[in-house]
Amino acid sequence: MEIEEIIKEKPHLQSLLELYEKTRNFVNQCKEDKETIKFDSDIELIDIVLRNFSSFFNIPYESIAFLKNEVLTAGIDPIKDPRSLWFIPIHSEELSKEEIDRMLFILSKPFFVFLKRESEQASFMDKGKCPVCGTDSCLAMITDNNEKIMICPLCEHGGSFFRIGCPYCFNRDSTKIEILLDDEDIRAEVCFDCSTYIKSFKESHYIKYKDPFLIDLISLPLDIVVQKKGYIRRAPNFIGLRIID
Repeated sequence: MEIEEIIKEKPHLQSLLELYEKTRNFVNQCKEDKETIKFDSDIELIDIVLRNFSSFFNIPYESIAFLKNEVLTAGIDPIKDPRSLWFIPIHSEELSKEEIDRMLFILSKPFFVFLKRESEQASFMDKGKCPVCGTDSCLAMITDNNEKIMICPLCEHGGSFFRIGCPYCFNRDSTKIEILLDDEDIRAEVCFDCSTYIKSFKESHYIKYKDPFLIDLISLPLDIVVQKKGYIRRAPNFIGLRIID
């Protein structure tokens, strides 16, 4: 299903869906460049990511080129530790802290994806976290075989987890997990023990929308309902939102 069609169905999500589309295209381009261009140094890869960010988000490269110098002078290595980008100090009179945090989050996305190996099969069973980058996940797909595949919001790795269970406190008592549904039957699985939740969707949703992170985004109203009930989302969505209001 194309973004334009979804916007027509859900006009209240237009700005977020447009940001999602830019972010997805940005990440995909960076991934393609890494696979097809020979880089002589890591700083060249960092520069390509910045140039792609400039292109897809219509921001002059000169306005963000300083980030490359910040990486060099601070000894930050986003290729090994993508989270390090989140803590680059930026002072701006034009951007709010929320906008700066969102920009750095989106900039870090390609570096998280670079950590993933296509053949990686590791599950979420041991710690409930992504085995590739150590991130909490709050999104899962229920396959046609009734298996649960947790999906990392950062590096995008998918791995198996218990069909019934909380990935945060490992509560597996079905009487302590409540299921809430939205109008498309996308689910929020809330844990009574630790007051957190994850969202899950059927494989048929994936066939329709082609991207688990798009499914997460179109079900934002479900996040609002669940969070108003006092439950916590432990991981951000594709564009960096975790607390939805």
